[in-house]
Amino acid sequence: MTAEAAHYQLLVCGATFAGLGAALAAKLPVIVVERSAGVGQEFIETFNPGSFEAMDDLRFSPLEQSLHAELIERNLMEPEGGPVHLPGVHSVLCKRVQDAGLKVLFLTEIIEVTATGEGFEVTLYNVSGFQTIRVDRILDTTSRRFSQPDPSYATVNRKIIRAHLSAGISGNETAPIVQPLDEQAQILPGRFPSERILALAVDARADWPAARHSLQEYWRARPASLAFWTIAAVASTFGLQVPQGPIELAVQWIWLPSESSPHPLQSFRQGYRFLQLQSEEVVNDGYRKNI
Repeated sequence: MTAEAAHYQLLVCGATFAGLGAALAAKLPVIVVERSAGVGQEFIETFNPGSFEAMDDLRFSPLEQSLHAELIERNLMEPEGGPVHLPGVHSVLCKRVQDAGLKVLFLTEIIEVTATGEGFEVTLYNVSGFQTIRVDRILDTTSRRFSQPDPSYATVNRKIIRAHLSAGISGNETAPIVQPLDEQAQILPGRFPSERILALAVDARADWPAARHSLQEYWRARPASLAFWTIAAVASTFGLQVPQGPIELAVQWIWLPSESSPHPLQSFRQGYRFLQLQSEEVVNDGYRKNI
């Protein structure tokens, strides 16, 4: 006999900031599928610390407020906002996943999604082999739309490769504020005075070796204002320019790319608020039900 496929009301594609925000807001059986071995990779692995001027206009739910407060308590973020210290955020998110008892499958690929009369059958592959699950809805928070396998799919008009810069000074010293002399690159501030991140725009068709070569060539000919700095580390994946969601891919299949938000905390909030709205009671044919 064949075992019946496990059933979930919601599949979240991507353990992104938005994906985890949505999963934590969901008041229904949910499974999170992540193709990498970590969480929040769209910011952490792309070296994107995020930036926004102030948080006065943001009204947080209790869960969002607790995450904000923890980032401040751990000195990963200023109270008024600004960039986060990315190396410390990963463990914070992992603890949240553990405390909430979220079912997250890491190193898992979505092989196929088939629409059925009552939702979707999703074929997954990981170290345990192939498995099929049934889900009512899909929320894809990845930049490359991994829930819709399509090798020809092009997500963005450009890619960004980032590198962490070091000025060789201790934590509380103030390093010179620098700006490149062209529009191809930006210098992003980090959480601490000694942190700066170089963001270099490359053509969307560039592969990883070509992008690394462009970064090296730019650095060799860098402006004199950057002479004080060295490259300490290069991100392990591209930052992508993606559209703002939600975008409907099919009935009950939504694309909400986490990377479209300018800051990790705002991305978490975007996913959380989206699922809150989706989980509210609605009137359907005279009956009230949760969706």
